[in-house]
Amino acid sequence: MITFEYPLNEKNRSYLRFEFLFLQINSSISFKQENDSVAFFKALFDLLELTERTDIRHDLIKDLELLSEQMKGWLQHKDVNHTAIRELIADIDQLNNALFSMPKHLRFYKSNRFLTSLKQRFSIPSGCCNFDLPQFHFWNESDLGKRQEDAKKWFSHFTNLEQALSLFLKIKRSQGICTDQIAQAGFYQGEVENSGFIAIKIEKKHAVYPMISGHKDRFSLRFISTTEANDNALNIPFKQIIC
Repeated sequence: MITFEYPLNEKNRSYLRFEFLFLQINSSISFKQENDSVAFFKALFDLLELTERTDIRHDLIKDLELLSEQMKGWLQHKDVNHTAIRELIADIDQLNNALFSMPKHLRFYKSNRFLTSLKQRFSIPSGCCNFDLPQFHFWNESDLGKRQEDAKKWFSHFTNLEQALSLFLKIKRSQGICTDQIAQAGFYQGEVENSGFIAIKIEKKHAVYPMISGHKDRFSLRFISTTEANDNALNIPFKQIIC
């Protein structure tokens, strides 16, 4: 099945964008493939840009605190795994403390001459050619171990944010309510309450993808055919997960 996620507010839109960039960085930071270095720096600079425009730290701290309080309430029930919940609460508290100490604006990146010179060029289409960035070409031809060490050092400033966001989204997804639905003539409307994002799971054999729109109270989706020229979809069964 293919999963499509859609955020229902701007905060969760930022969360999913940050997660996407973290995944891009982690998949390219080993530099095992020829173009991994370009992918790594592109994702890193997008991450820096997004960090400047949003205060994800503040939102995530509040959401993790709410989760911690929710789990403390679970400890009142005898049928839950108290040890696992206490460990999870401790992990949340530790990550929240780390987020508190993380500065909103990461000045390290602005003071690093190598990164600032690359960032300016990476924002230009095809701006990372060898003749545009000879310093990048020189670095890219250096020892693999050195490049991996440099990349891990540069990305380490985001480690606490990545771990906190990953934990939060993992918990929210595990709490999602899954139901089977059918989109009549490819169209479906649903209502939500106190939810951050929805996930739509669909079998590949249907050869459709959803166009989703919505906000905190309701959403709608229309399945678009990838094979029919008129884009009309038939009745499509799918799984809906409200997170």
